[in-house]
Amino acid sequence: MSETDNTQTPVRFITVFCGASPGRDPEYVEMAKDLGREMLRRNYGLVYGGGSFGLMGAIAQTVHEGGGRVIGVIPEALKKIERPEIDDDVSNDQIFGEEIVVKDMHTRKALMNKLSSAFITMPGGYGTMEELLEITTWSQLSIHTKPVMLFNMKGYFTHLLKFIEHSVEEKFIVDWSAGVIVAGSTPKEVLDKLEVYKPPASRFSLKWNDVETTQSKEDFV
Repeated sequence: MSETDNTQTPVRFITVFCGASPGRDPEYVEMAKDLGREMLRRNYGLVYGGGSFGLMGAIAQTVHEGGGRVIGVIPEALKKIERPEIDDDVSNDQIFGEEIVVKDMHTRKALMNKLSSAFITMPGGYGTMEELLEITTWSQLSIHTKPVMLFNMKGYFTHLLKFIEHSVEEKFIVDWSAGVIVAGSTPKEVLDKLEVYKPPASRFSLKWNDVETTQSKEDFV
């Protein structure tokens, strides 16, 4: 029997945003694998960006090889970057679990939101930051009320957290919305906080229709 027994307990999915780069320090990759192992212990499936390299590949491979559900959501154009071809006949594709190819980045994030019950961001670059900030904005606007977590490995997001504090002080981010993002420095701390997460009371009590996609959650779970 695998570490997760999906026939007994419904799988809960967490979307993990992270980089397709391994970073400078090998510890980043090891900590990404640690998060994957902690997710397996708690019977969480993974939704991620579909890449085979860097932190993306590390956590996806860990969850997949540990018997967990993995769903990669990748725009068609990015497949050429995150899983490039070695030559015309041989592809370096290594797909962990299931793959959903979508038309663009917006569709990717909308589908990730539908598939998962929480979000964790690990280190990454501009794309990872954009994903984090958009999903945080969606929470602020009451599009969702799901946990928005930072895995602050090696203090990677410490400056970002200080920037948010500064923005609150300067009255560009309202006090209550600073609590949308919750950080932890270990996989256990991140998932412990995720499991007791309560979204801040929003003054933006808006009603939103689901973002349209060509596929539904029921097609993949």
